[in-house]
Amino acid sequence: MAKIQARNVDDALFSRIEQSAMKNERSVEGEIRLALARLYPATDPSQNIVPLSMRERWQQETGQRLRWLLQRLNEDGFGTRARTGDASASVADYVRLGDQLSTSPGLLMDIAEGRAEMTPEMAGALQSWCGASGDWLLSGEGESFPVVKLGTYSGVSWQEFFFPDDDDNRCIFELIRITGGRHDGTLLILRQNEESGSVTTGIVTEAFYLGSGMGNGGYSNLKTFLLFLKTCCQELVMNAYVFEPPESDSDLWSVMGQHHPVWFRDAKRRSPSRWLQQVLNGEDPGEWFAGGWSPILQEVAKTAAGEPRAPAGQADPDGEK
Repeated sequence: MAKIQARNVDDALFSRIEQSAMKNERSVEGEIRLALARLYPATDPSQNIVPLSMRERWQQETGQRLRWLLQRLNEDGFGTRARTGDASASVADYVRLGDQLSTSPGLLMDIAEGRAEMTPEMAGALQSWCGASGDWLLSGEGESFPVVKLGTYSGVSWQEFFFPDDDDNRCIFELIRITGGRHDGTLLILRQNEESGSVTTGIVTEAFYLGSGMGNGGYSNLKTFLLFLKTCCQELVMNAYVFEPPESDSDLWSVMGQHHPVWFRDAKRRSPSRWLQQVLNGEDPGEWFAGGWSPILQEVAKTAAGEPRAPAGQADPDGEK
């Protein structure tokens, strides 16, 4: 391969080359090589492909995620933009986003096109605004809209989810039963902070489902959950719904973490339901407790609202010794 050497390069010129190389995370030699390739393009277009630096690749990938996010928010119905056939981000979307984040729409457009860097502060502001993961925006790792797993030892406890430390009981809870399809009976819970408007999505996938045919472990976990709601959550605002997925045979995990929580509030797919009130009153909404499990409903119905219960495996201090 041919070599080029230059002597007596002007100090100011060398300084500019060096600064550009540092900005693009390249060596000085690499920066000069790419500058020459741009200045003297090959006749064959296929030979004009210039490899991107690590920084440039990251900026382009971050920009792609920002564009995807704005399009997904438009598709899900988040914000005030009317739903149209084309949900891709427009100039108006960047202007509105700039207003929300108190930043320049032009800077956001540069980030979306991979020409500017998304800072951790901006990723955090986007997370506060719409709930999208700041880590995902910056690294591409994890879910775009984080989902909390509930009811398992490795997940978040009921106490933590329904009574977060930073809440002061200012949350509204939407308990949504997936109906129909492969994931019929799966429980999804949206927790919205009344003050900030932020929404946290929780899902129960392993502990139990709202339907018949579970084993002893599933019904035991469901009983624990219902008694927790009856004894600890009577002062909370809880509303129950059913949600029908757009495709009954779709994989739930192709949806979870890929949509803003507002997607689960679409009136075309979601409707109010009495199932929560029914089970807390001891009624079976649809033979969920068939096969000899109705005593669970009887116990839930007899339990007084707000009546504290001993933890599982411990004796009731007011009961038999």
